[in-house]
Amino acid sequence: MRSVVHPEQGTASEAVLHEPPHVPSQKVDMILFFSVFLLLCIGMGMVMSAALATNQPFRLFSRQLISVVLALAVMLGIARIDYHRWIQWRLPIYAGGVGVLLALYVPHVGMVMNGARRWIHLGGLTLQPSEMARDAMVILAAALLDKSRRMGGDGATLLIPRPSLLFFGGFLGVYAILILREPDFGSCLFMVMVLGIMFLLAGIPIRLFLKMGAAVLPVAVWFLLHHRYTLERFQNFKMARHSSSAAATQLGQSLVALGSGGLTGAGLGHDWVGGGILPEPGTDFIFALVGEELGLFGTLVVLMIFATIFYRGMKVASQAPDFLGRILAQGFTLSIAIEAIINMGVVTGLFPTKGIPLPFMSFGGSSLLANALGMGVILSVSRFRKTKPVLVPSGQTSLRSHAG
Repeated sequence: MRSVVHPEQGTASEAVLHEPPHVPSQKVDMILFFSVFLLLCIGMGMVMSAALATNQPFRLFSRQLISVVLALAVMLGIARIDYHRWIQWRLPIYAGGVGVLLALYVPHVGMVMNGARRWIHLGGLTLQPSEMARDAMVILAAALLDKSRRMGGDGATLLIPRPSLLFFGGFLGVYAILILREPDFGSCLFMVMVLGIMFLLAGIPIRLFLKMGAAVLPVAVWFLLHHRYTLERFQNFKMARHSSSAAATQLGQSLVALGSGGLTGAGLGHDWVGGGILPEPGTDFIFALVGEELGLFGTLVVLMIFATIFYRGMKVASQAPDFLGRILAQGFTLSIAIEAIINMGVVTGLFPTKGIPLPFMSFGGSSLLANALGMGVILSVSRFRKTKPVLVPSGQTSLRSHAG
């Protein structure tokens, strides 16, 4: 917006451009916020429907309601914190991630389900530490990349010191070892995938990126050789459509649930597959329940909401006032988007079965809180949108500006 030039103030030719300071606009990206809120509402409806098929519907629904309220409080609270502070707190956050991963091995705290030690029980909430660890690594990666960009000198070149890269690799290695010991290859691969794309978007040289990938590859090979169940899962996935295995049954019921809803679905609480033999209808396979009860229309709405979140998150990143804000917004947007793609890919038979929830919709406190933290950081960055230069008369100043 241009300020009006009065005759006594001079002509337009005498006006000068003033770059307004990057100050918070005190208003978060409301489209992004309401998109998340809509997913939470749809998720609550699906969890309630899935809970009706259990012996304790009120207990499950109330637990999810508490988790949603906590997630909203966390998201809005973090949105009010200057995102630069997360870099100052990166080491305590990382240490906290290590602490919750080690808590898996504390008696009466760590929980073993289906042969894996992936959950901790605290104060009535069941949390998955690997979700929190991923958020911590996104913050740590953003700190490294921001420091490297500033060391580049020209504001466009990444100069990553070898010691810093080795320290980062060591930090990532500790997390990877603790997560792989659960064992949880999928969550570890997911975390590495998010970090890898963050480095590419930051402009890391391809040669260095390939070297980093070569360093990770032996760990992945070692794990696959010593944990045959992962390879067996891939083999079952390839044969799932032509066998009677558990994986085939799981995928088959998921596809039946998706297709049985037609255009508009059977309605909330009227599922015959999800509430019967479809495994985990309120958690990993909640998208199949959406297809059954809300139909093709419901699944397309959910897809559009996730597409909106991805678009607005990346727009927030492009409007960030500095590189740190950009890479933080990109990292957390990618984390939410990739998690959603993997979950929906599993439900539709595109990917092997993996216990990754659908962000903001699946039952469970850890996924909700972890994604709420990430969304809170994105909303915090959105409060510091770039502002366009303001044309004001020479010799005068103006604080008038508008967001780009």
